[in-house]
Amino acid sequence: MMRASILHSQRLIVVVGPSGAGKDSVLGAWRQRVAAQRVHFAQRVITRPCDASEAHEPVTLDQFTALRDSGELATCWHANGLHYGLRWREIAALSAGGWVVVNGSRAHLGTLRQQAPLLHAIEITASAALRAQRLARRGREDAAAVAKRLQRHVPVEVAIAVRNDGELSAAVDALHRWWRAQAVQPASDGAFGPNYEWKQ
Repeated sequence: MMRASILHSQRLIVVVGPSGAGKDSVLGAWRQRVAAQRVHFAQRVITRPCDASEAHEPVTLDQFTALRDSGELATCWHANGLHYGLRWREIAALSAGGWVVVNGSRAHLGTLRQQAPLLHAIEITASAALRAQRLARRGREDAAAVAKRLQRHVPVEVAIAVRNDGELSAAVDALHRWWRAQAVQPASDGAFGPNYEWKQ
């Protein structure tokens, strides 16, 4: 099913990375850093109950299917036994000159690039040993499922790879420096810089 194009995708940041790399931690800390710049962090629709790791919109599989089939979702994907999606309202800031950050999927990145060819893909990485520790602490899966996740390798083309196996602040600093370099450039549609005001 071909989905509609996502306009102004030069300000769309899609953060990907293997399980246990610490994407949620990096994004949470960076979100605080850019709060004054009104960068919008898109809320995902997920067929998973609420938990402490993410303030997503929890839905049943039937509800997700209805949203997808009715065109309510700008894009959607399946990963690790769950269905994920983004409502159109979650990327509306792009049309108003703002930046949108999406916690995405490596496997879905190619499809999303067809919809949003100018997007910036960022990969959060960490060592396998540290990822294993983090996944074990998370406690969502048994040892066999964790081992399967660690073996999964999906090569992706990204604008920058951020290593997150040291201090969290170092990873956030690297991501923020990259974004600042992009945001100070005038966009092709006339939107400028990280302090550009957009209204929700």
